[in-house]
Amino acid sequence: MRVRRTAYLAVFVIASLVAAGAYWLAQPRTPIVRATADIPALTQVTADMVGLVHVSPLDVAPDTARSLDAVVGRYAALPILSGQDVDARALEAVPGSQAFGFGAPVGPGEVAFALPVAAEQAVGGALAPGARVDVIAVPNDAKTGMPAASGAPGTVSLGQDLVILALRSTEGRQLAAADTSSTGALPPKLGSVVVAIPAARLSDFATAALTSTFYLGLDPGAAAASAVP
Repeated sequence: MRVRRTAYLAVFVIASLVAAGAYWLAQPRTPIVRATADIPALTQVTADMVGLVHVSPLDVAPDTARSLDAVVGRYAALPILSGQDVDARALEAVPGSQAFGFGAPVGPGEVAFALPVAAEQAVGGALAPGARVDVIAVPNDAKTGMPAASGAPGTVSLGQDLVILALRSTEGRQLAAADTSSTGALPPKLGSVVVAIPAARLSDFATAALTSTFYLGLDPGAAAASAVP
């Protein structure tokens, strides 16, 4: 009798497990993207950093990425930890767009540098992230506190076709095109233009910022031509 009871219990346990497994398999599952490695901020996501897992739709947050195509190739706007479901809001197409307001990427071997300029020195403020400008430095006696020596070098071209990353107001805040509209209160003024410069030229730009006034030149025709495949 005891053996028969044990057999019945074993059959009952096995049947329960089979039923639970069948119920679990019958439930709808949805794919989501989960990090398989730590992804530092501003890092481009590669295929070996993420993977697809299938979970119950009830366990999926509204902004969770659902496909690898929506994640791979984009940049982490903030650190993503291994094992964490990837939130689409933590990704960006341009590295630094959320943290710094960059509208264009900083290329390899480049750094971001802010050129202090007013609108009248920067094409009247008719600039936007992604545009390319030429940068001219004009020695400024008021900055050096002494008149330029005879024979001192004059206007210097610091760079050509430098990519604009962002526009900043005089208070250092991100400046968008809509901010310069004439409606409502006085619009913020352009205070600086952030450009990508070669890292090796950083000291040259820093020195020029102390001794010179910057002027920017823009050739929309050349920019449009470069965009044509």
